[in-house]
Parts: sequence; C-alpha cells; structure tokens
Amino acid sequence: VLSILILYGLNTWNNITTPASEEDDAVLIELYAYQFGWIARYAGEDREFGDANVRLIEGVNALGMDSTDSRGWDDKIVRAEFHLPVNRPVQFIFRAQDVIHSAYMPHFRAQMNCVPGMVTQFAFTPKYTTEEMREQSEVMDKTRGINKIRSDKGEDLYEFDYVLLCNKICGASHYSMQMKIVVEEEDDYKQWLAE
Repeated sequence: VLSILILYGLNTWNNITTPASEEDDAVLIELYAYQFGWIARYAGEDREFGDANVRLIEGVNALGMDSTDSRGWDDKIVRAEFHLPVNRPVQFIFRAQDVIHSAYMPHFRAQMNCVPGMVTQFAFTPKYTTEEMREQSEVMDKTRGINKIRSDKGEDLYEFDYVLLCNKICGASHYSMQMKIVVEEEDDYKQWLAE
C-alpha cells in the first residue's frame, strides 16, 4: 500500500512540476517573493524570461533583471494583482530575494516554496473565472457569513477573490504578503495584458 501511494504521489508531483511544453501554449509567469510582497513577471512574445540576479537589484530594478539581455525586454511586470486566463495552462516559476517564502494559492490548492538562490516551479490550469467562483453556492454562503460579521463590526464588506499568500512565517510583516489573482476569459486576459 505504501509503495502504491509513493508511486502515485511521485507521478502526480512530476506532472505538476514538469515545465510546460511549447504545445501547451501555457502562460509563463514568474512570481518573485521578497520581504514583504510579491512581484509577477510575464514572459513576452518570445516566451522567455530575461536573466535576473539578486546582485543586480538596485533602485527601480526590484527583480534584478539584466538590462543587456534582450529576452527580457518584452517581459511585463505587475505588482498589485495578476491575471490568468481560464482553461489555459499556467506555468509558474518562483524565486525569492531574502528568506524562504511559500507561494500559497489556497483556492487552487497549490503551494510551492520560494527559496533564495533556487528556482522552483509548478503548473496548473484554472477552471473557473473569478465571477464563476463568486456565483458558486458554497462561496456565496461563506461570503454572507463573513459579511454578517463584518457589518456587525462596521467593517467593509468582503467580496471573493482568488489570492496569493505567503505561507511561511518570513518576518514581522508576513501577513501583508498578499496579491490578488483575477481569473478571466481569454479575451479579457489579453486585453488586460495589452494595457
């Protein structure tokens, strides 16, 4: 029984962490963790990330991107939120600047450590847009319960969003390492990315 569980688990792990192939037409996103936030970088038309190194971090170059590497000239960097197209594979690459962080996306049941000096990765395909999730009865019930408590306390009302969190206790402001994830239709995603 233990052998079957290990083999099944190893097969699943390999499927999740294997890089997406060209045929998959996966969205390539690098998530960069630092105390205390996230930066997302999308690969450009060439489907490659430019080189980056922690030794190059200075001023506005928060990712340590090598400005001489032409592969990075078309990369897109976002800080407040990142978007994903529904029903299309997404390949995540993870890096960390300072300490071990953990990229945790609870609604996708996905988590990966971000280790300084090391690149980790996983892939998945979002199945529901943010709007579709907001309409699911379980999510609506939880939202009503949360909003009842919030309204009793006089706080702003909650609306469901996918979220990226840090699941390691990485310092005093660990709780603030959050980034909103928007899952949307392909056309809306392309429009957002073009902006």
